[in-house]
Amino acid sequence: MTCTLRKGFLAVLLAILALIGKSPQAATFPDKPPKEHFFVDEAKLLDEQARKAVDATALALLKEERIPLFVVTIPSLSAYEASGLGIDPYARALFDAWGIGSPDRNYGILLLVSAGDRQARIDLGASFEHRYDTQASDIMQSLIVPAFKRGDFSTGISDGVRGLDAMARGLQLPRPTAPWWFWLAVLGGVIFLGALIYNLFKSGKSGWAWALIAALAVLIFFLLRAAAAGGSGGGFGGGSSGGGGATGSW
Repeated sequence: MTCTLRKGFLAVLLAILALIGKSPQAATFPDKPPKEHFFVDEAKLLDEQARKAVDATALALLKEERIPLFVVTIPSLSAYEASGLGIDPYARALFDAWGIGSPDRNYGILLLVSAGDRQARIDLGASFEHRYDTQASDIMQSLIVPAFKRGDFSTGISDGVRGLDAMARGLQLPRPTAPWWFWLAVLGGVIFLGALIYNLFKSGKSGWAWALIAALAVLIFFLLRAAAAGGSGGGFGGGSSGGGGATGSW
């Protein structure tokens, strides 16, 4: 073997050894929640109201439909040796490690939120057989991600859980919870509308202002209707992932 070949072989060998030395550790997972809870909030995203809502919804779903639903928030994938894994494989691995659901009724549901990576994943048990991927995507994109973009993680998670509950029961998906400023905007619109009407009747003017009033009235009507429509411990038995789901980022 020539000197050049020996040097090349040595360089390749050293590179392989370096890669082996830097191989990532196996991913780790948060501990399962105690029997009375259905969430693990390692990233501290849930306020007290959202925690109670998640527990109440998940408990009812488990008792009435025998479908376990769990929420997990983590600071980041790297905190669990999973930065090179990605949120989809990590969610599946977490689902399987916890054994959500059971082999004979594999309808478990997991909502995983990685705050530092700005990603979330809905993962479904194998018995769902990808039949609910579209609904899971709708829940992620219409109920969870918009609230996360506003920084309102408690609302996004609790609305997501309401949506997953409706999906599991075969019901129509709920509308998202209106943000805190919604009713202030409606009140401002009503006040503006009242002042405009008063001014028109007082001055006797007509024309474009009446069209504006009609448009505002229609807008307020639909906003109010949308708001009205929007208000609407166990589970581990050796189940496995593989039934589909949806991923979102913000």
